[in-house]
Amino acid sequence: MDENIKIYESLLNEKAALEKDCFAYSLRYAREFGEDIERLFELKVEAVTLKKKIAFCVKKKYRKETIKLSDLEHYIDEEILDYQRQLDELIEYNQIVRESKGVSITFEDGKKIKKLYYEIAHLIHPDLHPEYKDDEEISDLWDDAVEAYKCNDHKSLMEAYDKIIIKIGDNDIYIENIEGKIELVKSEIMDIKDNEPYTYKFILDDDLEIKELHEKLSNEINDYVEYISKLEKELNTFEIEKEVDA
Repeated sequence: MDENIKIYESLLNEKAALEKDCFAYSLRYAREFGEDIERLFELKVEAVTLKKKIAFCVKKKYRKETIKLSDLEHYIDEEILDYQRQLDELIEYNQIVRESKGVSITFEDGKKIKKLYYEIAHLIHPDLHPEYKDDEEISDLWDDAVEAYKCNDHKSLMEAYDKIIIKIGDNDIYIENIEGKIELVKSEIMDIKDNEPYTYKFILDDDLEIKELHEKLSNEINDYVEYISKLEKELNTFEIEKEVDA
């Protein structure tokens, strides 16, 4: 095998291993801090909502216009739509993480899974085998393998491997512009290591860092609770007309 192909394959495997680590760190981070992060974001949305209500009322009062509750609610519904969507997504993700049991494996099992994944990557990785780019079955098998690898699911990974062996034969490997692709993967690896969720490891692997972040989140939550109380008092200074049902 060409030396550049060996280097490229090694880098792709390193990138996959880092992405797997990122998946695990992301789950651990959500389990450890998810409830606090969710609560904090809820309070932020509430604070933004109150600030926008106050701004609406100030504008109406300046114009000497009646502040109607229905107009205020309609305005707020449109203004915080994106914030609410983000909150809903966060709540849904945290719920999934809390219900997920996760997969605990031994060091030896981890080595077996990694070895099997690397064999599959050697056989059908889309960057190593552009000849399979239009083969939907191979593409689906690759997706299954990646997902199984991330979740430490040896059984599913072995099933994908068996299907791949049945599906393909030996192929000569040719990769266009491999030097450029090697540099790109190197850059992607550096980017993964420098950013979240990979950098969560520096918190999750340190009990003191975990404690400090819990304290930081708790303090922010308390600050927002006090801030929201002040905003509510300010909002209550405006006369807001409630429509009477006919």
